[in-house]
Amino acid sequence: MKKSSSKFAIISIFVTTLLSGLIGGYATIEARNSDLKHIDQSISTVTQRVNTFPTEAISAAILSVEEESLDLTLSLITQEGLETVINESHLIYPGINSIVEVRKALAAPISVQSNNSYRFRAIEIAGGDYLIIASSLDELNSNFKSNLKNLGGFTLVADGVAIFFYIFFLRRHNRGLDAKALDRMQKFLGDASHELRTPLTVIKGYNEMLSKGQLSEESDRTRAFSRVSSEIERMEGLIHDLLLLAELGESRPTTFEEIDLTDLVQAHANDFALFNKDRKLAISLEDICTVNGSREHLNRLIQNCFSNIVRHTPPSAPVSISLKSKGKKVNLVIEDGGPGLPESAYRSEISVMNRFDPSRSRDSGGSGLGMSIIAAIVQEHNGDLELRKSDLGGLAVVVELAK
Repeated sequence: MKKSSSKFAIISIFVTTLLSGLIGGYATIEARNSDLKHIDQSISTVTQRVNTFPTEAISAAILSVEEESLDLTLSLITQEGLETVINESHLIYPGINSIVEVRKALAAPISVQSNNSYRFRAIEIAGGDYLIIASSLDELNSNFKSNLKNLGGFTLVADGVAIFFYIFFLRRHNRGLDAKALDRMQKFLGDASHELRTPLTVIKGYNEMLSKGQLSEESDRTRAFSRVSSEIERMEGLIHDLLLLAELGESRPTTFEEIDLTDLVQAHANDFALFNKDRKLAISLEDICTVNGSREHLNRLIQNCFSNIVRHTPPSAPVSISLKSKGKKVNLVIEDGGPGLPESAYRSEISVMNRFDPSRSRDSGGSGLGMSIIAAIVQEHNGDLELRKSDLGGLAVVVELAK
Protein backbone atom coordinates (compact mmCIF):
# COMPACT_ATOMS: atom_id res chain seq x y z
CA MET A 1 0.00 0.00 0.00
CA LYS A 2 2.83 2.40 0.95
CA LYS A 3 4.66 1.54 -2.27
CA SER A 4 1.53 2.24 -4.32
CA SER A 5 0.92 5.56 -2.50
CA SER A 6 4.51 6.69 -3.05
CA LYS A 7 4.28 5.81 -6.75
CA PHE A 8 1.04 7.81 -7.04
CA ALA A 9 2.68 10.79 -5.33
CA ILE A 10 5.70 10.71 -7.68
CA ILE A 11 3.47 10.45 -10.77
CA SER A 12 1.26 13.33 -9.53
CA ILE A 13 4.25 15.61 -8.95
CA PHE A 14 5.79 14.65 -12.32
CA VAL A 15 2.55 15.36 -14.23
CA THR A 16 2.03 18.64 -12.37
CA THR A 17 5.61 19.75 -13.11
CA LEU A 18 5.28 18.78 -16.77
CA LEU A 19 1.97 20.61 -17.26
CA SER A 20 3.20 23.70 -15.39
CA GLY A 21 6.37 23.75 -17.50
CA LEU A 22 4.47 23.36 -20.78
CA ILE A 23 1.82 25.98 -20.05
CA GLY A 24 4.14 28.44 -18.31
CA GLY A 25 6.95 27.95 -20.83
CA TYR A 26 4.57 28.55 -23.71
CA ALA A 27 3.25 31.74 -22.10
CA THR A 28 6.81 32.97 -21.35
CA ILE A 29 8.04 32.40 -24.89
CA GLU A 30 4.96 34.05 -26.38
CA ALA A 31 5.48 37.09 -24.13
CA ARG A 32 9.08 37.37 -25.35
CA ASN A 33 8.01 37.00 -28.98
CA SER A 34 5.42 39.72 -28.45
CA ASP A 35 8.09 42.10 -27.06
CA LEU A 36 10.37 41.27 -29.98
CA LYS A 37 7.55 41.89 -32.45
CA HIS A 38 6.97 45.33 -30.91
CA ILE A 39 10.66 46.20 -31.40
CA ASP A 40 10.57 44.99 -35.01
CA GLN A 41 7.47 47.10 -35.66
CA SER A 42 9.31 50.21 -34.44
CA ILE A 43 12.29 49.41 -36.68
CA SER A 44 9.91 48.65 -39.58
CA THR A 45 8.22 52.05 -39.17
CA VAL A 46 11.52 53.85 -39.73
CA THR A 47 12.52 51.49 -42.54
CA GLN A 48 9.32 52.19 -44.48
CA ARG A 49 9.82 55.95 -44.09
CA VAL A 50 13.40 55.70 -45.39
CA ASN A 51 12.33 53.58 -48.37
CA THR A 52 9.64 56.13 -49.18
CA PHE A 53 12.21 58.97 -49.29
CA PRO A 54 15.46 57.27 -50.43
CA THR A 55 17.15 60.54 -51.47
CA GLU A 56 16.65 61.98 -47.98
CA ALA A 57 17.17 58.76 -46.03
CA ILE A 58 18.87 60.21 -42.93
CA SER A 59 16.41 63.09 -42.54
CA ALA A 60 13.46 60.74 -43.06
CA ALA A 61 14.79 58.36 -40.42
CA ILE A 62 15.37 61.09 -37.80
CA LEU A 63 11.94 62.63 -38.49
CA SER A 64 10.24 59.23 -38.21
CA VAL A 65 11.91 58.54 -34.83
CA GLU A 66 10.86 61.96 -33.49
CA GLU A 67 7.29 61.85 -34.81
CA GLU A 68 6.62 58.33 -33.50
CA SER A 69 8.56 58.94 -30.23
CA LEU A 70 10.58 55.76 -30.85
CA ASP A 71 13.46 54.81 -28.56
CA LEU A 72 15.86 53.94 -31.39
CA THR A 73 19.52 54.59 -32.13
CA LEU A 74 20.43 55.70 -35.66
CA SER A 75 23.95 55.49 -37.03
CA LEU A 76 25.68 55.84 -40.39
CA ILE A 77 28.38 53.43 -41.62
CA THR A 78 30.43 54.60 -44.60
CA GLN A 79 31.87 52.38 -47.31
CA GLU A 80 35.20 52.62 -45.51
CA GLY A 81 33.64 51.17 -42.33
CA LEU A 82 33.58 54.39 -40.29
CA GLU A 83 30.47 54.63 -38.06
CA THR A 84 28.84 57.81 -36.75
CA VAL A 85 25.89 57.89 -34.34
CA ILE A 86 23.31 60.43 -35.56
CA ASN A 87 20.54 59.77 -33.02
CA GLU A 88 20.97 58.36 -29.51
CA SER A 89 18.52 56.38 -27.36
CA HIS A 90 18.59 54.53 -24.03
CA LEU A 91 20.73 51.91 -25.74
CA ILE A 92 24.40 52.05 -24.80
CA TYR A 93 25.39 51.44 -28.40
CA PRO A 94 28.74 49.61 -28.75
CA GLY A 95 28.90 49.98 -32.52
CA ILE A 96 29.19 47.34 -35.26
CA ASN A 97 32.66 46.07 -36.09
CA SER A 98 31.81 43.72 -38.96
CA ILE A 99 30.44 44.77 -42.35
CA VAL A 100 29.32 41.13 -42.74
CA GLU A 101 26.80 41.60 -39.90
CA VAL A 102 25.57 44.77 -41.57
CA ARG A 103 24.87 42.94 -44.82
CA LYS A 104 23.04 40.16 -42.93
CA ALA A 105 20.74 42.78 -41.47
CA LEU A 106 19.75 44.20 -44.86
CA ALA A 107 16.95 41.65 -45.28
CA ALA A 108 15.53 41.63 -41.74
CA PRO A 109 16.43 42.72 -38.19
CA ILE A 110 18.99 40.59 -36.34
CA SER A 111 19.92 40.45 -32.64
CA VAL A 112 23.36 40.98 -31.15
CA GLN A 113 23.88 39.52 -27.65
CA SER A 114 26.53 41.26 -25.57
CA ASN A 115 26.80 43.27 -22.36
CA ASN A 116 24.45 45.76 -24.05
CA SER A 117 22.33 43.51 -26.26
CA TYR A 118 20.48 45.12 -29.15
CA ARG A 119 18.54 44.38 -32.33
CA PHE A 120 19.23 46.25 -35.55
CA ARG A 121 18.30 46.57 -39.21
CA ALA A 122 20.58 47.93 -41.94
CA ILE A 123 19.48 49.93 -45.00
CA GLU A 124 21.77 50.66 -47.93
CA ILE A 125 21.38 54.30 -48.95
CA ALA A 126 22.60 56.45 -51.82
CA GLY A 127 26.38 56.43 -52.22
CA GLY A 128 26.82 52.90 -50.90
CA ASP A 129 26.68 53.86 -47.19
CA TYR A 130 24.56 52.02 -44.63
CA LEU A 131 21.96 53.42 -42.24
CA ILE A 132 21.69 51.42 -39.00
CA ILE A 133 18.44 51.37 -36.96
CA ALA A 134 19.02 49.76 -33.52
CA SER A 135 16.94 49.11 -30.40
CA SER A 136 18.00 47.92 -26.93
CA LEU A 137 17.10 44.37 -25.86
CA ASP A 138 17.88 44.96 -22.18
CA GLU A 139 14.25 45.35 -21.11
CA LEU A 140 13.16 42.36 -23.22
CA ASN A 141 15.89 40.15 -21.73
CA SER A 142 15.08 41.39 -18.22
CA ASN A 143 11.38 40.57 -18.67
CA PHE A 144 12.24 37.15 -20.06
CA LYS A 145 14.49 36.31 -17.08
CA SER A 146 11.82 37.56 -14.67
CA ASN A 147 9.18 35.41 -16.38
CA LEU A 148 11.46 32.37 -16.16
CA LYS A 149 11.88 32.96 -12.41
CA ASN A 150 8.12 33.32 -12.05
CA LEU A 151 7.68 30.07 -13.99
CA GLY A 152 10.03 28.31 -11.58
CA GLY A 153 8.10 29.71 -8.61
CA PHE A 154 4.77 28.71 -10.17
CA THR A 155 6.05 25.18 -10.79
CA LEU A 156 7.14 24.88 -7.15
CA VAL A 157 3.72 26.11 -6.00
CA ALA A 158 1.97 23.66 -8.36
CA ASP A 159 4.10 20.81 -6.99
CA GLY A 160 3.21 21.98 -3.49
CA VAL A 161 -0.48 21.82 -4.41
CA ALA A 162 -0.01 18.29 -5.75
CA ILE A 163 1.74 17.23 -2.54
CA PHE A 164 -0.99 18.93 -0.52
CA PHE A 165 -3.72 16.96 -2.28
CA TYR A 166 -1.72 13.76 -1.87
CA ILE A 167 -1.32 14.33 1.89
CA PHE A 168 -4.94 15.42 2.22
CA PHE A 169 -6.39 12.34 0.56
CA LEU A 170 -3.90 10.07 2.33
CA ARG A 171 -4.97 11.46 5.69
CA ARG A 172 -8.60 10.91 4.82
CA HIS A 173 -7.79 7.33 3.92
CA ASN A 174 -5.82 6.79 7.12
CA ARG A 175 -8.79 8.02 9.14
CA GLY A 176 -10.67 5.02 7.80
CA LEU A 177 -12.85 6.12 4.89
CA ASP A 178 -15.53 3.53 4.31
CA ALA A 179 -16.16 2.04 0.87
CA LYS A 180 -18.99 4.45 0.05
CA ALA A 181 -16.94 7.55 0.87
CA LEU A 182 -13.96 6.23 -1.06
CA ASP A 183 -16.14 5.51 -4.09
CA ARG A 184 -17.54 9.05 -3.92
CA MET A 185 -14.02 10.50 -3.74
CA GLN A 186 -12.93 8.50 -6.78
CA LYS A 187 -15.89 9.75 -8.78
CA PHE A 188 -15.07 13.29 -7.73
CA LEU A 189 -11.42 12.94 -8.77
CA GLY A 190 -12.49 11.38 -12.07
CA ASP A 191 -14.74 14.31 -12.84
CA ALA A 192 -12.10 16.81 -11.70
CA SER A 193 -9.45 15.22 -13.95
CA HIS A 194 -11.92 15.26 -16.85
CA GLU A 195 -12.62 18.97 -16.33
CA LEU A 196 -8.88 19.69 -16.23
CA ARG A 197 -8.27 17.54 -19.33
CA THR A 198 -10.72 19.58 -21.42
CA PRO A 199 -8.86 22.94 -21.23
CA LEU A 200 -5.52 21.15 -21.54
CA THR A 201 -6.70 19.53 -24.79
CA VAL A 202 -7.69 22.95 -26.14
CA ILE A 203 -4.34 24.49 -25.12
CA LYS A 204 -2.41 21.57 -26.65
CA GLY A 205 -4.37 21.80 -29.91
CA TYR A 206 -3.81 25.51 -30.40
CA ASN A 207 -0.15 25.17 -29.35
CA GLU A 208 0.45 22.56 -32.07
CA MET A 209 -1.26 24.69 -34.73
CA LEU A 210 0.72 27.79 -33.71
CA SER A 211 4.05 25.96 -33.52
CA LYS A 212 3.51 24.40 -36.98
CA GLY A 213 2.47 27.72 -38.51
CA GLN A 214 -0.99 26.44 -39.42
CA LEU A 215 -2.57 29.73 -38.33
CA SER A 216 -1.13 32.21 -40.79
CA GLU A 217 -3.80 34.91 -40.45
CA GLU A 218 -3.24 37.43 -37.64
CA SER A 219 -6.92 37.26 -36.67
CA ASP A 220 -6.69 33.47 -36.29
CA ARG A 221 -3.55 33.78 -34.15
CA THR A 222 -5.19 36.42 -31.96
CA ARG A 223 -8.25 34.22 -31.51
CA ALA A 224 -6.01 31.26 -30.64
CA PHE A 225 -4.10 33.24 -27.99
CA SER A 226 -7.43 34.42 -26.55
CA ARG A 227 -8.74 30.85 -26.29
CA VAL A 228 -5.53 29.65 -24.65
CA SER A 229 -5.71 32.51 -22.14
CA SER A 230 -9.38 31.82 -21.29
CA GLU A 231 -8.70 28.09 -20.79
CA ILE A 232 -5.77 28.85 -18.46
CA GLU A 233 -8.03 31.16 -16.43
CA ARG A 234 -10.63 28.41 -16.29
CA MET A 235 -8.04 25.96 -14.94
CA GLU A 236 -6.95 28.51 -12.32
CA GLY A 237 -10.57 28.90 -11.18
CA LEU A 238 -11.03 25.14 -10.99
CA ILE A 239 -7.85 24.64 -8.95
CA HIS A 240 -8.88 27.48 -6.61
CA ASP A 241 -12.26 25.80 -6.03
CA LEU A 242 -10.62 22.43 -5.44
CA LEU A 243 -8.29 23.97 -2.86
CA LEU A 244 -11.22 25.60 -1.07
CA LEU A 245 -13.07 22.28 -0.96
CA ALA A 246 -9.95 20.62 0.42
CA GLU A 247 -9.68 23.33 3.08
CA LEU A 248 -13.33 22.94 4.05
CA GLY A 249 -12.88 19.18 4.28
CA GLU A 250 -9.97 19.44 6.72
CA SER A 251 -10.71 18.75 10.39
CA ARG A 252 -8.73 21.73 11.66
CA PRO A 253 -10.91 24.35 13.42
CA THR A 254 -12.05 27.48 11.56
CA THR A 255 -12.06 30.81 13.40
CA PHE A 256 -15.72 31.70 13.95
CA GLU A 257 -17.08 35.07 15.07
CA GLU A 258 -20.45 36.70 15.55
CA ILE A 259 -21.59 38.02 12.17
CA ASP A 260 -24.57 40.16 11.17
CA LEU A 261 -25.80 38.07 8.25
CA THR A 262 -28.24 40.84 7.28
CA ASP A 263 -25.37 43.24 6.52
CA LEU A 264 -23.52 40.52 4.63
CA VAL A 265 -26.50 39.60 2.42
CA GLN A 266 -27.45 43.26 1.89
CA ALA A 267 -23.94 44.12 0.64
CA HIS A 268 -23.98 41.27 -1.90
CA ALA A 269 -27.55 42.12 -2.94
CA ASN A 270 -26.53 45.75 -3.59
CA ASP A 271 -23.64 44.61 -5.80
CA PHE A 272 -25.90 42.17 -7.63
CA ALA A 273 -28.51 44.87 -8.28
CA LEU A 274 -25.84 47.29 -9.53
CA PHE A 275 -24.52 44.87 -12.18
CA ASN A 276 -27.87 43.29 -13.12
CA LYS A 277 -30.12 46.26 -13.81
CA ASP A 278 -32.41 44.27 -16.16
CA ARG A 279 -33.52 41.93 -13.37
CA LYS A 280 -36.47 42.51 -11.08
CA LEU A 281 -35.02 42.09 -7.59
CA ALA A 282 -37.18 41.54 -4.50
CA ILE A 283 -35.37 41.83 -1.15
CA SER A 284 -36.84 41.05 2.26
CA LEU A 285 -34.25 41.05 5.04
CA GLU A 286 -34.97 40.94 8.76
CA ASP A 287 -32.97 43.48 10.77
CA ILE A 288 -29.92 42.16 12.59
CA CYS A 289 -29.88 38.41 11.94
CA THR A 290 -26.68 37.26 13.65
CA VAL A 291 -24.93 33.90 13.29
CA ASN A 292 -21.70 32.44 14.61
CA GLY A 293 -19.51 31.60 11.63
CA SER A 294 -16.65 32.33 9.24
CA ARG A 295 -17.09 35.69 7.51
CA GLU A 296 -14.87 34.65 4.58
CA HIS A 297 -16.71 31.38 3.96
CA LEU A 298 -20.20 32.87 4.35
CA ASN A 299 -19.22 35.59 1.89
CA ARG A 300 -18.21 32.86 -0.55
CA LEU A 301 -21.49 31.01 0.00
CA ILE A 302 -23.60 34.07 -0.87
CA GLN A 303 -21.31 34.98 -3.76
CA ASN A 304 -21.64 31.48 -5.24
CA CYS A 305 -25.43 31.65 -5.06
CA PHE A 306 -25.49 34.90 -7.03
CA SER A 307 -22.79 33.71 -9.47
CA ASN A 308 -24.88 30.63 -10.27
CA ILE A 309 -27.86 32.87 -11.05
CA VAL A 310 -25.79 35.06 -13.39
CA ARG A 311 -24.33 32.01 -15.19
CA HIS A 312 -27.42 29.87 -15.53
CA THR A 313 -30.41 32.20 -15.92
CA PRO A 314 -31.44 34.74 -18.58
CA PRO A 315 -30.28 38.35 -17.91
CA SER A 316 -33.88 39.44 -17.27
CA ALA A 317 -34.89 36.55 -14.96
CA PRO A 318 -36.33 37.85 -11.65
CA VAL A 319 -34.58 37.18 -8.32
CA SER A 320 -35.92 37.07 -4.78
CA ILE A 321 -33.86 37.23 -1.57
CA SER A 322 -35.29 36.69 1.89
CA LEU A 323 -33.66 36.41 5.32
CA LYS A 324 -35.54 35.87 8.56
CA SER A 325 -35.20 34.30 12.00
CA LYS A 326 -36.87 30.98 12.63
CA GLY A 327 -36.62 30.15 16.32
CA LYS A 328 -32.96 29.57 17.12
CA LYS A 329 -32.08 29.45 13.44
CA VAL A 330 -31.71 31.87 10.53
CA ASN A 331 -33.33 31.06 7.21
CA LEU A 332 -31.81 32.44 3.97
CA VAL A 333 -33.65 31.83 0.68
CA ILE A 334 -32.30 32.95 -2.72
CA GLU A 335 -34.66 32.24 -5.64
CA ASP A 336 -34.54 32.90 -9.37
CA GLY A 337 -36.88 32.75 -12.35
CA GLY A 338 -34.52 30.77 -14.55
CA PRO A 339 -34.91 27.28 -16.07
CA GLY A 340 -34.24 25.56 -12.75
CA LEU A 341 -32.80 22.05 -12.35
CA PRO A 342 -33.86 18.61 -13.58
CA GLU A 343 -36.42 16.93 -11.33
CA SER A 344 -33.82 14.46 -10.04
CA ALA A 345 -31.57 17.30 -8.85
CA TYR A 346 -34.02 18.62 -6.23
CA ARG A 347 -33.15 16.96 -2.95
CA SER A 348 -32.84 18.00 0.67
CA GLU A 349 -29.28 16.75 1.16
CA ILE A 350 -26.50 17.87 -1.17
CA SER A 351 -23.25 15.91 -1.14
CA VAL A 352 -20.10 17.94 -0.55
CA MET A 353 -18.39 15.87 -3.22
CA ASN A 354 -21.18 16.41 -5.76
CA ARG A 355 -20.34 15.27 -9.26
CA PHE A 356 -19.73 17.96 -11.85
CA ASP A 357 -22.75 19.03 -13.91
CA PRO A 358 -21.26 19.42 -17.43
CA SER A 359 -24.25 21.37 -18.72
CA ARG A 360 -23.81 23.93 -15.93
CA SER A 361 -20.04 24.24 -16.03
CA ARG A 362 -18.42 23.93 -19.45
CA ASP A 363 -20.93 26.03 -21.36
CA SER A 364 -20.96 28.80 -18.76
CA GLY A 365 -17.25 28.83 -17.97
CA GLY A 366 -17.64 27.78 -14.32
CA SER A 367 -15.84 24.95 -12.57
CA GLY A 368 -19.05 23.07 -11.78
CA LEU A 369 -18.08 23.04 -8.09
CA GLY A 370 -20.23 25.97 -6.96
CA MET A 371 -22.94 23.89 -5.29
CA SER A 372 -20.35 21.57 -3.75
CA ILE A 373 -18.67 24.56 -2.12
CA ILE A 374 -22.00 25.90 -0.86
CA ALA A 375 -22.78 22.48 0.63
CA ALA A 376 -19.35 22.26 2.28
CA ILE A 377 -19.71 25.72 3.88
CA VAL A 378 -23.21 24.91 5.17
CA GLN A 379 -21.88 21.64 6.59
CA GLU A 380 -18.97 23.49 8.21
CA HIS A 381 -21.53 25.71 10.01
CA ASN A 382 -23.66 22.69 11.03
CA GLY A 383 -26.51 24.04 8.93
CA ASP A 384 -28.98 22.58 6.46
CA LEU A 385 -29.13 23.08 2.69
CA GLU A 386 -32.14 22.43 0.49
CA LEU A 387 -32.72 22.86 -3.24
CA ARG A 388 -36.34 23.20 -4.26
CA LYS A 389 -38.45 24.66 -7.03
CA SER A 390 -38.91 28.38 -6.75
CA ASP A 391 -42.27 30.17 -6.89
CA LEU A 392 -40.59 32.27 -9.59
CA GLY A 393 -40.23 29.16 -11.75
CA GLY A 394 -36.53 28.43 -11.30
CA LEU A 395 -34.31 27.29 -8.42
CA ALA A 396 -34.62 28.17 -4.74
CA VAL A 397 -31.53 27.69 -2.57
CA VAL A 398 -32.56 27.41 1.08
CA VAL A 399 -29.85 27.75 3.73
CA GLU A 400 -30.61 27.30 7.42
CA LEU A 401 -27.95 28.28 9.97
CA ALA A 402 -27.89 28.26 13.76
CA LYS A 403 -27.76 31.62 15.54
